[in-house]
Amino acid sequence: MLTRPQFQLACKLLIKEYDSSHPSMATNALRGWLWNEHPSVSGLGYLSRSSNHVSRGKESPEAIDLNDDYIEDDEAAAPICITSEVLVSQQYVVYSATFQVPCFYFNIYHSDGSPLSINELLSSSLFRPGLTQDADTTTFALTRRNAAFPLLSQGDHPTTGKPCWFLHPCETDAAVEELLKESEKVGESEDAQLLQWMKIWFMVLGNVVDLAGNF
Repeated sequence: MLTRPQFQLACKLLIKEYDSSHPSMATNALRGWLWNEHPSVSGLGYLSRSSNHVSRGKESPEAIDLNDDYIEDDEAAAPICITSEVLVSQQYVVYSATFQVPCFYFNIYHSDGSPLSINELLSSSLFRPGLTQDADTTTFALTRRNAAFPLLSQGDHPTTGKPCWFLHPCETDAAVEELLKESEKVGESEDAQLLQWMKIWFMVLGNVVDLAGNF
């Protein structure tokens, strides 16, 4: 678990570490984040960034040029292409006072600015394939069977009050702490420990969402 001041320091250390790093599959999830202070209340800051993703699974016939070898009535000759709409995702990492861990909030929009439905966002490249297996989906939530809380649901951003989707953080601390024990180094400074905590948190988050999109 983290205190709010530890969360704030860990976030700022992460930004400093990856602010000038080169784009790669290994670093993209950790790049591009900005620290946002609450305009009037101290200690309610959060990370934010914008990232592009794509929708999956839309197939459509592609127009082609006719040539001498083209047989008009041969349907098999008509090529099929996959069309991918670019989606814009606004992403936030905020502090959960209840669970004392970071929590991932986000919104995701079509190219015309309209929000995605839950089925559309689960089919986007933001989410790992297969997430809906052994899970029940409603208009407002995704819940794994026998789970105490929905994995994905809607709620207001804790600092801005803006309606968002968020991933429930109830099991985050146990997962991070287990992995942290495997990577502990004797004599590490508190700053190094906090930065490692955040890196592992992002790794755990990466099991559900793919944050290595273009941003």
